Amino acid sequence: MRKRIEFIGLYGLLWIVLFQFFRILFLIYHHKKTLELPSSLWVSSAWHGLQMDISFTGYILVIPTMLIAFTARSWSWYYKTLKVFSAVVSSLIVFLVVADLELFRAWGFRIDGSSLHYLKTPAEALASMGSSPVFSLLLLFMILVLLINRLLGTVIKRSVPSFQKTAFTVNFVVFIILTGSLIIPIRGGFQLAPMNESTVFFSTKSFANYAAVNVPWNYVASLVNATYSKKNPFLYSDEKEAERIVSSFYKAVGETEQLINTEQPVNVVVIIWESFTAKVVAGLNGVKNVTPQFDRLSKEGILFTNMYASGNRSDKGMVAILSGYPAQPTQSIIKIPKKTVSLPSLPKTLKNAGWYTSFYYGGETEFANMKSYFLQQGFDKITDKNDFDKADMNSKWGAHDHIVLDRLLADLDKKKQPFFSSVFTLSSHEPFEVPVKTVIQGNDSEHLFLNAHHYTDASIGDFIERAKTKPWWKNTLVVIIADHGHPLPETQKTKPSEFHIPMLWLGGVLEKKGVRIDSLCSQTDFAATLLNQLHVPSTSFKWSNDIMKKGRVPFAYFAFSNGLGWMKPHGFIVRDNIGGNITENSGVLKSYEEKNGKAYLQASFTDYLKR
Repeated sequence: MRKRIEFIGLYGLLWIVLFQFFRILFLIYHHKKTLELPSSLWVSSAWHGLQMDISFTGYILVIPTMLIAFTARSWSWYYKTLKVFSAVVSSLIVFLVVADLELFRAWGFRIDGSSLHYLKTPAEALASMGSSPVFSLLLLFMILVLLINRLLGTVIKRSVPSFQKTAFTVNFVVFIILTGSLIIPIRGGFQLAPMNESTVFFSTKSFANYAAVNVPWNYVASLVNATYSKKNPFLYSDEKEAERIVSSFYKAVGETEQLINTEQPVNVVVIIWESFTAKVVAGLNGVKNVTPQFDRLSKEGILFTNMYASGNRSDKGMVAILSGYPAQPTQSIIKIPKKTVSLPSLPKTLKNAGWYTSFYYGGETEFANMKSYFLQQGFDKITDKNDFDKADMNSKWGAHDHIVLDRLLADLDKKKQPFFSSVFTLSSHEPFEVPVKTVIQGNDSEHLFLNAHHYTDASIGDFIERAKTKPWWKNTLVVIIADHGHPLPETQKTKPSEFHIPMLWLGGVLEKKGVRIDSLCSQTDFAATLLNQLHVPSTSFKWSNDIMKKGRVPFAYFAFSNGLGWMKPHGFIVRDNIGGNITENSGVLKSYEEKNGKAYLQASFTDYLKR
């Protein structure tokens, strides 16, 4: 009996040590972020994370402890079974740990169940890791699996054969009771609230909190917790009070300043630029010489300098732009067709008003379930990867940006006017492959990212110059906007800088040119702003705040994985929804602004749940 109990204890202890090792590996892999923290927080991350490590170890021990109850007379079968069990479990856990190392760099949060959505389009999921050290990660995976299996196998080999025969009833009762008692470490102890992320979140430094999280626990928890639950986890006040606060931000009744010189229907082309962060635009205090064409064109149009993306992923940005709908911190509405069908949208509204609508993308529109959304929202024609020659493709995502823009330009000559056409670029997405000679030298992710933006910038600049020669140009508005920002380049360290995006209006219908509009605004505000310029009703876009309406309340809200940003003209706060901490703040904001940001999150998520 004693040998069996010692084995379970040793087996569990080994897993706890391994989880701490995985945490050290995470800190080393992200050494730049680690070195930004004081060393005391490294230790604190390990200490606070220990409780979650023990919790997941409890889950692992359930099967070995339950099965050991049946080893009173024979245990050779247990030896073989546990070897297989250990190999399977360790392989799955190591896979999550290794994948998380690189995905955290790209996503900014620990891997969770949302990754399953991307398995529907595995080619695109692999493309997201195109600039990652795939070979090194695979090698690390194999080494870790071999070493961990050797460790676990050694413990099993030295312990199980030393089991002695015991009375079946006693052995069975003891280990069934022991199996049941694992609920204590699994739930994190005897406290009222069971184990959750808040248990390990302890700091105003988000990275320190993320380092404390146990990856397999986080992943399994995200699967077990109902993704499509109707329960709002962001309840901070009475629902009516939250709605009252939010509605006060949209009560502007003044007239809209017109930027377009005609009341007749005009053509609209919306260029959605992948990962187009303000940090690569020299005119917005970004890195110089990355987007020279955009900087040149900014002097010919209307540049909105103070816009912020609603979310941090393309699927969230697409809905924010086309439907004026805010991003959710833990979900993505575009992945649930029964919800997106209820959303208003620019293509649907303009199609009903007489516009011909089309969408262009060089990749697979099925990625992240975007195609169902596009089809629901009234695009007359969708052009994607299947409409381009294989010779025009990069090795991962699809047709190069200049190829797609060439197709759009040729098609616009044949379109019924007025038209509303949107094009989504892809070359500035990982792995940052471009079909031209490298301009910005460097093989690291940051330089590849900058070089890809330089290529897309050149492609868009060429598109605009050729469009100016077309007869439809005089009656056309071209809008260049980002789907979301990006952590790269690492020239600014604040969270809002990752969401700061440019928006530029060009075309022959502009009343004024060479204008900068500095009013604080959100990506979600584009829809109402555009429709009011076109003299098309925008009342169904209740989350969109016309930038050009006099008397509007200037604000911006953005959501990231279980966090929110709330911005007003005089400052901002960034809040960690799990720990309840303000992780960043700047400027002079009234104390009630945190309440306003929380009310916006609560009300918008309530709206999402009700759809």
